[in-house]
Amino acid sequence: MNAGKSHTFFSWCAINAFVPPLLLRITSFDTPPPPLPEFSYVNSTSKPPELAPHDPLLAWADIKSENPKHWVRPDFIVKVDDDSFVMLTELEARLRFQLHLWPKKNRSKEPKVLYSSSTAGDIASTSSLSSTSRPIPSSSTSLDHDPHADAPWSRLPHQRDIDDPLIYWGYLVTNRLHTFMAGEIYALSWSLVDWVSKDETVRTLRWGKEDKQTSKWMRLHPRASEIRWASERCWVYDHPRAATV
Repeated sequence: MNAGKSHTFFSWCAINAFVPPLLLRITSFDTPPPPLPEFSYVNSTSKPPELAPHDPLLAWADIKSENPKHWVRPDFIVKVDDDSFVMLTELEARLRFQLHLWPKKNRSKEPKVLYSSSTAGDIASTSSLSSTSRPIPSSSTSLDHDPHADAPWSRLPHQRDIDDPLIYWGYLVTNRLHTFMAGEIYALSWSLVDWVSKDETVRTLRWGKEDKQTSKWMRLHPRASEIRWASERCWVYDHPRAATV
């Protein structure tokens, strides 16, 4: 675990990780979906692989169609211990929330936790959320104004990499200088994973406690001050008979 396996995992993901595209079954009663974000990795696609029984029904329907859609890069890669029990629906909801939370750029040198919540209900009431989220047009907004005109994905293609979400999500072990996300489960947004797999300095820092090493990698990123350390007060605990707390 502490001899480079996590770095190898992220490097494998940077090459091989693809997921089904957004497959919506639109009915006459559904409202049209909003435009999808077009981050720098939007054009990194792959032909659909052989599906597994647990793949979504819409993915099965798509692959049997005349023109199956290419699979796309995930927005997050999650590192999870293999003996962890994860509520996937809750995890997805938390990460989707982070993906669409656009904070003001953090100019400080040290990473700051922009919000922390113990329950989903706390998210809406967290004070840091109101100061970091993108403004939502009010009901009095002119109909001539395109609500998506200022969205990050409306910019030119060569600017998309600047707007890629840089998110380090997990359970913050301590809020001190050497803080890091607990190794039981943490997530890196896609662009961070891609960078970790390619950076030569990171390659020299593969050995040591993997969760602490990951936080060191984040501090080495050329845009480290813009990485959002999103801490969730998850219920993370060991087995009652374990020797650790």
